[in-house]
Amino acid sequence: MSAPAEYRPVGPGPAHRGGEPAVPFPRLLSRRLRGGVNRATLHLAGHLAFADLEHVGRRTGTVRHTPLRAFRTGDTVVVGINFGPESDWLRNLRAAGGGRMRLGGQWLRLGAPRIVPVAEGVRGMPWLFGAALRYVVRTKECAELPVLGEESGPPT
Repeated sequence: MSAPAEYRPVGPGPAHRGGEPAVPFPRLLSRRLRGGVNRATLHLAGHLAFADLEHVGRRTGTVRHTPLRAFRTGDTVVVGINFGPESDWLRNLRAAGGGRMRLGGQWLRLGAPRIVPVAEGVRGMPWLFGAALRYVVRTKECAELPVLGEESGPPT
C-alpha cells in the first residue's frame, strides 16, 4: 500500500498566509494555558504590562478574568491577539461591547474592541514589546480598546 503523494487535512484548517500560520499560537495551547497558568499570571496584573481583563461570558453570563499583556497609549489600550480572533476573551468583549481591565494599578472601563494590523497596534508601545510581538511571537493583529473611564480602587 503506498502513501498518498500529498497530505491534505480533512475539513477546514487554520488559514495560512505566505507559508506562516495565521495564528501564532495554536488553539490547543490556549486551552492548556487556562487554569493554573492563568491564575498564577493574574497575580502579576498591574506590573510589567500584565493586565487582568474582566469580561462576561457570552453564553453563561459568568464574570471571567484573563491575564494579558496590554499597553495604554492615551485613551486606548492595545493587546496583541496571539491566539487569533476566535479567542474567548475577544469574542466576549465583542458580544458585551466592552469590559474592564486592571492595568498599572488602575481599573479601566473599556469599550468595544477594534481589530487592527500589528504594525498599527504597536505604534504606541515601547519598541522592545512591539518588536517582540511582530518578530518573536509573530502576532498578526492587535485589539484596540477605547478607555471609557478610570477607577482607582478594586472592582465594585
